[in-house]
Amino acid sequence: MAESTPLRILHLVGADEDLGGVLSVIRNIQSGIGATCHHVVLVNQSYCETRRPTLEYRRSRHLLMETPTAGEFIRRGWMAFAELRDQLAREPFDLLHAHARGPLVVAMLATLRLRRPVLFTNHAFARRTILYRLAARWPRLTTVVLSPAMAQHYRLPKQSPRIKIISACCGDSFFVEPLRRESVSRAANAVLRLAGVGNVIRWKNWNLVVQSISLLPEDLRRRVLFDIWGPTPADSDSQAYARQLTELIAAHQLDSQIRLRGSTNGITAVLQEVDWFILPSTNEPCSVALMEALALGVPALASASGGNGDILDDGRTGLLFRPDDPSDLARNLSRILRGEFRAVEPAALRDSVRLRSATAIGAQYLELYRTMARPPSRPHSLF
Repeated sequence: MAESTPLRILHLVGADEDLGGVLSVIRNIQSGIGATCHHVVLVNQSYCETRRPTLEYRRSRHLLMETPTAGEFIRRGWMAFAELRDQLAREPFDLLHAHARGPLVVAMLATLRLRRPVLFTNHAFARRTILYRLAARWPRLTTVVLSPAMAQHYRLPKQSPRIKIISACCGDSFFVEPLRRESVSRAANAVLRLAGVGNVIRWKNWNLVVQSISLLPEDLRRRVLFDIWGPTPADSDSQAYARQLTELIAAHQLDSQIRLRGSTNGITAVLQEVDWFILPSTNEPCSVALMEALALGVPALASASGGNGDILDDGRTGLLFRPDDPSDLARNLSRILRGEFRAVEPAALRDSVRLRSATAIGAQYLELYRTMARPPSRPHSLF
């Protein structure tokens, strides 16, 4: 294929809502690579785009990012593969790039039945690791994990031509926006403005922050303002969790200090006005929101788990606290409120994640795409 001809990449996602995460990473890769690749995203037929920049989509009746049972996972995988095979007969692509657990089984079938290389990016710190370890040894399947911590979690070999470590990334725009203004919280008794960014879902652990604030002495507690920016997904468990979170806030009489702000398309402006970013989830794979905050000069409090330690320099660009431990988070909040810890200056915070920009990470993916891609097969050769 001529270098001037864009590579056609089909991303297997199966999303049924536009909630960021994998889709944010694809959007960033698309912006970082530019015209060298043509990206198309295969989503579930119920999907509706609500974020920008826009992506080009194809739709599947059967593909989902996650499925409730193992039987459903396998059944949907086979049916989604049949759809994919028909799609490739109509429209050629140079490379398939699968994301998340649901599309993984489709990717594995594609390597066997279509005998073509497939790229799989693992975006999850899964409790059950056997499927992902099997995928790492699967013929013609190349696995990308997002951090060294993730490779260790899955016990993947450090030296393997089909296992790569490529970080998630944040948009280039975050590196040219004005840095966060110098915090007024340096003054005695000033309000400490905290922000969390992410979906209101159970594993994000927003309740941990509520519990930690409630543990602060009264003179410190009243100086905290915490806003959670992110949508509540439509599934029943997320809706129930949002209600429980609201009830927990009310039970601790923190309604005026902890607010669920919902979705926003102006996250840059939000982060530029806060003092600290907070990430309470345990085993967060590779937080794009954390990178965005640091790129804007906002220090971070994050759980010492998952990929957070590969992004945050504890004691320099922020503070790590023990996972699922509200008392340890409260201890770190107290240090900040009392002026006992200050992170490095905003420009140094930005520099700490500069190599995780869309352009830098896009270049790594482009090199991998070019290595793996081959000219599209003729339709009859797919069967």
